[in-house]
Amino acid sequence: MSRISVSVVLFLLVVFACKEVSFENPQPEGRKALTSVPRALQGKYLTLTDEGTPSKDTVVITEHGYRFGYFDVAERSGKNDRYEEGVLSDTLVLKSYKGYYFLNLNEKPEWLLRVLRQEKNGDLIYMSLQEKNTDFNDFLKKLSAEIRVDSIQKENETLYQIDPTPAMLMKLIHKGYFAESRLIRIKEQAVSR
Repeated sequence: MSRISVSVVLFLLVVFACKEVSFENPQPEGRKALTSVPRALQGKYLTLTDEGTPSKDTVVITEHGYRFGYFDVAERSGKNDRYEEGVLSDTLVLKSYKGYYFLNLNEKPEWLLRVLRQEKNGDLIYMSLQEKNTDFNDFLKKLSAEIRVDSIQKENETLYQIDPTPAMLMKLIHKGYFAESRLIRIKEQAVSR
């Protein structure tokens, strides 16, 4: 598997990890869902390799959602379409609050959350509720010192959920409970005539 493939697989795992803290409702609660992705976020973005260099694979953000684009034709075949593309709907909800965008994915009975913050240069900081290089149980213990973490048994797995106020959610972001990665904006070149 190439380095690019590994970076995309790792990116998808971060996007939709199996074991993570989730939410009962889309976040932040009390904020209205956006009906389209703001124009400032729309565009093509490069993912990064493990070494932090841009890969050739892209995330394309459109007015209505996102899709992944793979540079290598072999990598495009056999992908799980469920996570390759997302359209804003009642199961993929985008909200905005205090300069951040909150992408909520309904994984019944839980909502997974990803947070986006746009940098001045157009790049996106992409965040998920987990700490890098931290054992999940250690992370749960640390998080439970900040906010109540409920556990729910679902079939043969345990779900961990929190129910923060918008202010508490922002506090968790600012205190580093969300792991960050960068998506590099691809500058569109004007077509000369």
